[in-house]
Amino acid sequence: MGIIIKQSLRNAIISYIGIIIGFVTTIQLYPHILEADQFGLTRILIAISTISVQIITFGIPNSVIKFFPTLSKKTNNPSGIFWAFLIPPAIGFLAYSLILIFFRDFVISFYDSGSGLLGEYYLYIIPLVLFTVSFSVLNSFVKAQFNTVFASFLQDILLRVMMILDLVLFYFDFITFDTFMLIFIGSYALLYLLLFGYALKEKLLNFEPVLQIFDNDTRQQIRSYSFYSFFSGLTMLLIGNIDLIMVGTFNGLEQTGIYAIALYVGSVITVPKKSITKISFPVIAAAFQRNDIQNVKEVYKQTSLNQFLTGLIIYIGVIANIDNLYEMLPKEYVDGSIVIIIIGLGNLLEMVTGANGQIIIASKYFRFDFYSSWILVILAITLNAVLIPMFGLQGAALATAASIFTYNIIKVIFVWVKFKMQPFTWNLLGLLATGIATLLLSYLIPQFENIYVDIAIRSICMAALYFAAVWIFKLSDEVNNFISEQLKRVLKN
Repeated sequence: MGIIIKQSLRNAIISYIGIIIGFVTTIQLYPHILEADQFGLTRILIAISTISVQIITFGIPNSVIKFFPTLSKKTNNPSGIFWAFLIPPAIGFLAYSLILIFFRDFVISFYDSGSGLLGEYYLYIIPLVLFTVSFSVLNSFVKAQFNTVFASFLQDILLRVMMILDLVLFYFDFITFDTFMLIFIGSYALLYLLLFGYALKEKLLNFEPVLQIFDNDTRQQIRSYSFYSFFSGLTMLLIGNIDLIMVGTFNGLEQTGIYAIALYVGSVITVPKKSITKISFPVIAAAFQRNDIQNVKEVYKQTSLNQFLTGLIIYIGVIANIDNLYEMLPKEYVDGSIVIIIIGLGNLLEMVTGANGQIIIASKYFRFDFYSSWILVILAITLNAVLIPMFGLQGAALATAASIFTYNIIKVIFVWVKFKMQPFTWNLLGLLATGIATLLLSYLIPQFENIYVDIAIRSICMAALYFAAVWIFKLSDEVNNFISEQLKRVLKN
């Protein structure tokens, strides 16, 4: 767990800085600078490209992480393995681009007249997908070598800073919306180039392709694994993005923009999970290669406990400050407040189930995700199609939360049946009680007139109370060790 804690902490720090920057961008700038349909356009493009990347890469990023420990032992030049894994996504991208161009009218008509801007900027999807595909494959190769921090910095901080600069230029009329969109796409290109340069500098990558280690048996294993893991990744992306796309389909870009704000805030609690997953997946994959099941069990329980611990404090913090958050937004965005609570709860339930998906994907039972994914895709699409017309934005949130919950319960049961391991400990109940008590006590704090002061004081008081209780009742070894170390340093000085 040492490398997981070390890199997870660094990733978490970067992610939390990114949250602050993202808060400024998503809550303070986007709604006040862009029209709702313009903001909705950026969200639709990202949602479409995110799903498209999963289709194009066809499970290759997961295959890189799973097979790199084995392949690297077969060559003196593991840094050259990357180029072989790049070939399938390159072919997929070319085919995808042709299909996207050929079916242009169909895709645009799918969104109807409520999404007029999409037709104007439709072809921007192609370069956006190109750069995100390239970044995804390269990032997985860097991750496989237990190096996750720089990519986190690029995605969570630098990209958001560039978005702020783009918005500021547009706000002061230095650029038109056309130029704004070009910079928007160009930011993703810069991310890939910087990660590529970093990989070369750190000798994680070189220009000497290694192909001879890919014999027929190895290629067959990679093809099989990529095929099955593709559907697992696609399922989660569909569940995470299908609501945004279907809100655009049923309600148009303006409602998509409103939903996107709420979705962003409700998804903030998943930041700790993403930070932990970046490094825990390579560790689990390496443990399975060594047949070290005990290590997998330890990682499973620790990810559940620490993801829930960090996710819960963020979730109750969002609930306690939800009125303040919507005071900062234009009035038309207030409909998203319930969406935040529903989406946040669904994400919290996912976090408490720990690294179940990573365990399945890294194990010999990875095919299970292929079979279960069909059920989940159908469930997500069906629930959104039924609930959005009935309940609007709240219906989309309910559909997403229900899909996330169902998917993770299935995976928890499967891991228990096959490995006789489950992620839950009694400390989770202690954390839940601590979180509820902290939320209730937060309402005793008087309301300050300045919303920024109120958010700051309320959040600091809640965090202090929450982590003090976690430390006193010893609910997490990692948190206790960290707090104890910091107290020793303070007392020494």
